[in-house]
Parts: sequence; structure tokens; C-alpha cells
Amino acid sequence: MEAQTRSNLRIGIGEGLLATPWVILSLPAGFIISAMLNVYYGIRPGMFGLIASLPAWANASQILLLPLLAKFFNAREMTLCTGWLNLGLWVMLSAILTFLPEGDALQAGRIFLIFFILSSLSASFVSLGWTAWIRQWVPGNTRGEYFGKRNRYCAIVTLVFLLFSMGLLELYPNNILAYEVILITAAVMRFGSLLWQHRIVDEFHKDEPLMTANWWQELCEVPRNRTFVAFLLFNAFVNFWINATGPFGAVFIYDQLGMSPAEFAAMNIMATISGAISWPIWGRIGDRYGFLPTIVLGLLLWQGQNYLWCFLAPENSWLLYPMWFWGGFTATGFMLGSFNLILKILPTGAKTTAISLNLAATSVAAGVAPIISGQLLDIAQDSGWDVDLVYRIGFGLAPTAVLLALPFLKRIEEPEADPRYSSVLGSMRMARQTLQVFGINALANATLISQKIRKPKAGINPNDPLDGKDQ
Repeated sequence: MEAQTRSNLRIGIGEGLLATPWVILSLPAGFIISAMLNVYYGIRPGMFGLIASLPAWANASQILLLPLLAKFFNAREMTLCTGWLNLGLWVMLSAILTFLPEGDALQAGRIFLIFFILSSLSASFVSLGWTAWIRQWVPGNTRGEYFGKRNRYCAIVTLVFLLFSMGLLELYPNNILAYEVILITAAVMRFGSLLWQHRIVDEFHKDEPLMTANWWQELCEVPRNRTFVAFLLFNAFVNFWINATGPFGAVFIYDQLGMSPAEFAAMNIMATISGAISWPIWGRIGDRYGFLPTIVLGLLLWQGQNYLWCFLAPENSWLLYPMWFWGGFTATGFMLGSFNLILKILPTGAKTTAISLNLAATSVAAGVAPIISGQLLDIAQDSGWDVDLVYRIGFGLAPTAVLLALPFLKRIEEPEADPRYSSVLGSMRMARQTLQVFGINALANATLISQKIRKPKAGINPNDPLDGKDQ
């Protein structure tokens, strides 16, 4: 391995560790930002649902904006330019938090809406550029081992940052300075991460275009693959119902159960730990029984326990701790199964476009859901309905819809995987962000890649960083 490649790999691990807190904070429905928006500023559910949907809409926009951006940026340029833009936005937010109107939830909500439109869009293209860039300078024959090591280190930083945030919010509850310290800490670390990224050198692929020339032609080919289309529809349906209630779990915990952000942070830590330790277990289940059964089992165990939300009250709110631990463990099965199944059913000749189409479909579904739910909660509040009952109806309806969709998977046959396409991170970005909302922050800066070393097919050079590239 060349000295420059070894240097790039070391830098890639270092910058990933520094970027992890920023990735955790970048989602408005995550526990830190949701606590700031709902507990401190008290914005209405309708506005929160709209803000929580913005990362999904940003992901969906890529399929339309990528052809335009590809005319001006390669993968490295997009990663760095949008990275600095995004960091500048977060620094601005950290600086003005103290001056935002505390007693005017409507005005604060409008400011956060504008901010998250810009930050979500820039963060989405950071992820897109980074996903394309790392495939250029990480050799194909070492990706599994390398990203497995990187993910383990990032998981440690995730836990440390969550503990730091929990302690700070416990010591200084209802104090905007606590949130500012958390944001500034993440911003400083992200600054270091971007500086490190500039040190990554890849002369061989510096002129490689961000997308293929036959992008739109491939888009027309995707609908012909019925297996892929069937799973895309299933994935979009499930993402809709999961996101219909998922972002509002935090609001329910704060408003209806009276729990603190520090207590919610402790739940996130439990889900993060259980999610991290369950990866190898679900991997063995998938290898032995297939990944369609893994998806079914994961959803059954995860969504079945979600009916407990219908019976939560302040006196039994302690149930949330084992629920969060169990949810982290079981939701990982759904994530891992979906990742590996998409790996197997990507349409031949249109893999790059199929990944983007799956991301767009799941993102639109995930974006619409919290907007509808937020508006319904606003109507309930304004009409004098029992808001607690509205929450419980939603908590019962969402898992029922997901479980009723499981028979649809019978339409899908699980083929063998193509070893050249061992990473579909772009395709699973929406699912990863969805599970972060449920506290599984081990996924925050994880790169999903097969860690099983396979013998390459004839004609494939395992040392070529481009083998297995996707979008």
C-alpha cells in the first residue's frame, strides 16, 4: 500500500472522530435539538414537524439537483465546499441563540425553519460528496476492515459526546448556555475535521465526474426491475409510518410525561449501546436465514413493543429505558436487513441511479409524515381535543400499519449479492437518520459496508478503489 494511501486512511479515521458530534447534532429531531426547540423555545408541533421533515426533503432533492451540481463540482470539491458552508451556518446559530426571542415561539420557529432549510440542504450534499469521495481513495480490498475499525472508534466518541451532553443538560436545565456549549463543542471539532479532510490527497481520481453521463437513461431502466420497485414501495411505506410518530416521541416525553432532556439523553445512550452490540448478532441471523427474514423479525420485535407507548404515563415512564434498549437492539435488525437486501436487488446497469431513487422515495415519505402529524396535533390543541389521546391513537396506528405491510415482502425474492457493490450508504441515508431519531446514535457517523471479505469475480481488480462504487 502506498504511503499516501496509508496517510489518507489515517486521516479518514481522525476526521471521522472529530465530525461525529456534528453529525449527531445535524438532525433537528435528535434529542439535543428537539429538546432545545420544544423544551426551551416551546415551538408548536406543526412547526416542529415541518422542521423535523427538512433533512428528508434535502435528501429527496438530490435526484433533481445532482445533475446540475455535477457540472461544477467533483466529489472532493462538493464535500469541502458544502462542508464549510454548513459549518458556517452552525457557527452563526451558536452565536445568535442567546438573542433569539424566548417568549415568542412563533418567531423562534420561523428562524429555526430558515436555518434548518439551509443546513439540511448543505449537510445532504456534504454526505453525497463524502460518499462518492471515500470510494475513490479507500482501496476496495480493505474497505470492510477499514470502515469496521472506523465505525468502532466513532461509536466510542458518540458515547462520550452523549454522556457529555447528558451531564451538561442535567447540571444546567432550561439554560440556553448549555445548548450553546454543546453546539460550540461540536462546531470546533467539525472545524478540525474539515481541516483534516483538506490533507487527503488523491491525484488519480481528482478529475473524475461526480455522476455518470447516462444518469437519466438509467433512471428509465429502474422501473423494469419489479423486485427493486416492490421493495422501494415497501421501504417508503414503512418510512412514512415510522416518521409519522418518531419525531414526536420526544415531544410526548417532554410535554406529556414531564421528563427532562438529560433523562431522554440517558435513553439515547441505552439505544446506542444496544444498537452497537446487536450488529454482529443480526449479521449472523442474516447470513444463516437470509435478510428478508431479518427485516421481518426486526420489524416484528421493534414495532410490537411500540404498542407500549399507548399506555405510558408519568407513573410508569421508567418503562422507556428498557423500551429504548430493546428498540435499539431490534431496529438495528431492520436496518441491517434492508441494507443487505438492497445490496442484492439493485438493478443491473442502473445501480447508481437506483440507489438515488430509493433515497428520494424514502425521503419524500419520511418528509411528508411529520408535517401531517404536526398539523394534526396543532388542530387538536386549537380545537380543545384531548392531545394525550391523539398521541396514543398515533402510537397505536403507526406500528399496526407497519406490521400489516410485512406480507408485501412475499413479492420479493432474495438473490445472491454482487460483491462489487459492497456499500450502499447513500441509499440507506434516510433509514439511518430515522433510526438516529430513535436514539441509535451509533449509526450517526457509521459507514455501512460489508465487512465480509469475498473473493472478487474475474476481471475485477480488488486493489482498484473504484471497484464497488455507488452513489
